[in-house]
Amino acid sequence: MRAPRLAHILALAAPLCLVSAADAQISPGELAKVHAAIDNASGCLRCHAAGKGVDPEKCLSCHTALKERMAAGRGLHARPEYRKCETCHIDHQGREVDLRWWGARGVAGFNHADTGYALEGRHAAVECARCHNPERVLDKAALARGGGNATRTYLGLGTTCVSCHQDIHRGQFGKKDCASCHTTDSFKRAARFDHAQTKYPLTGRHANVVCDKCHATKGAGAQAQRVYAGVAFGSCSNCHADTHRGRLGPACASCHTTAGWASILKTSNFDHSKTAYPLVGGHRAVACDKCHKGTLTAKVKHDRCSDCHADSHRGEFKARPDRGACESCHEVTSFSDARFSMEDHQKSAYRLEGAHRAVPCDRCHRHAPGQKTATYRMAHDRCLDCHADTHRGAMDRYAGTKGCVACHNAESWRAAAFDHSATRFPLTLGHAGVTCAACHASLKGRGPSDKVTFTGLSITCASCHADVHAGQFARAGQTACERCHAGASWKPAPGFDHNRDAAYRLDGRHSQAPCAACHKSEIRNGVSLTRYKPLGMACIDCHSGRKS
Repeated sequence: MRAPRLAHILALAAPLCLVSAADAQISPGELAKVHAAIDNASGCLRCHAAGKGVDPEKCLSCHTALKERMAAGRGLHARPEYRKCETCHIDHQGREVDLRWWGARGVAGFNHADTGYALEGRHAAVECARCHNPERVLDKAALARGGGNATRTYLGLGTTCVSCHQDIHRGQFGKKDCASCHTTDSFKRAARFDHAQTKYPLTGRHANVVCDKCHATKGAGAQAQRVYAGVAFGSCSNCHADTHRGRLGPACASCHTTAGWASILKTSNFDHSKTAYPLVGGHRAVACDKCHKGTLTAKVKHDRCSDCHADSHRGEFKARPDRGACESCHEVTSFSDARFSMEDHQKSAYRLEGAHRAVPCDRCHRHAPGQKTATYRMAHDRCLDCHADTHRGAMDRYAGTKGCVACHNAESWRAAAFDHSATRFPLTLGHAGVTCAACHASLKGRGPSDKVTFTGLSITCASCHADVHAGQFARAGQTACERCHAGASWKPAPGFDHNRDAAYRLDGRHSQAPCAACHKSEIRNGVSLTRYKPLGMACIDCHSGRKS
């Protein structure tokens, strides 16, 4: 602002006021109402100095409150361009004239920042009277003593927020300045508030929670107040319900993070034994997400093994009283080590007897192609359900409906009880003590399951026994051993009658001669044998000059 030319007129008129009352009083005009008490000849010197016009020091002698502010370098009048009172305050224009002149642009053009308190944000649009209100003057008595009038002054206001605004927090933040959290743009959006500077920094999903979720409002109407101070936060349960109902203890942070309820720390510190399903055995090494799909807090059924595990036995045991409960046979330590004893097997539909008791499980319960586990429910009515017929059907007519057990038993396969008399070659005499393998030998060229031939064998002696006589008794190319020998013993040959079967009858003393006296041993084709024929039948053939 710059003073109008009227100020210069007043300065020239001031000496005239020094004229005595007798010489008449000369004045540019009436003083404003606030200066009416000094509107007389002696009052001129209260503001004017001879030869100087309006003297600011004289004005400040009354307006001491303003003088103190200027001395302290505070406020508008402390600025050099505002130290001359007549620049803005023009008197002698009548009683009703407002001494405050705002310049050509009026009050709207006044730069409030010159006062030391810039109007920013929403403050810039507030009417002057909303703030410069007598009710907001902090110390009216001190202002009056300093020459001010609370009803029309611009002095006496504080610069803190609470000097104009009510503390809706009611002291919850102590003496902390409102501006440390709020801006003049908006009060409700505490843009400067940093929760990280509080005793409880917000992390993870807490950072996105609206304030009133934690800071509730108490009271109603004019007494309504949002609670910020004194909110309990020492434990998660201060705000959150314990979904575990105390089973896992109060330290939620030992498992959960503020990233989300489902964000669980993968730490060995978690004690799963406090849950409804303690982890033991092989379950202890299983990764959390193998059971807890999606989120680790999702409920997992665990009443039966099948709630998590597929039935690798394909329902084979569902008919059992326990409906095939896995824990009947398996431990959580290992699935492969089944707890199925011999006693359990004896309760099954197939009792193990004899050598079957020593057979490893996987010899009978085999894995079919594409199956992870063996087949346990299987046919067992006949031996052939498991065993191959090594006789290739040759014994079917003897076994009849009994099958293998007609000869064999579970104690030993080799200990066969076969009645050979049912065949066309009953075993008698010496043959009765011969082992089966002595006659039923393995045939070369057959596979492992075709080791022994039991049918189609010749019943002639020569088919099993070598002809020790080298064909000497053969007839039509065949030697009938049974004509001479009996089954009880090879020697002697009770069936041989020398007088009947030989061309030389034994008479007299010849009948008493031992066989070897006439039938000598010889080597024929590298083989030692007894010669029975041909022999000479003349006396000289045996008796050569010997005495008879």
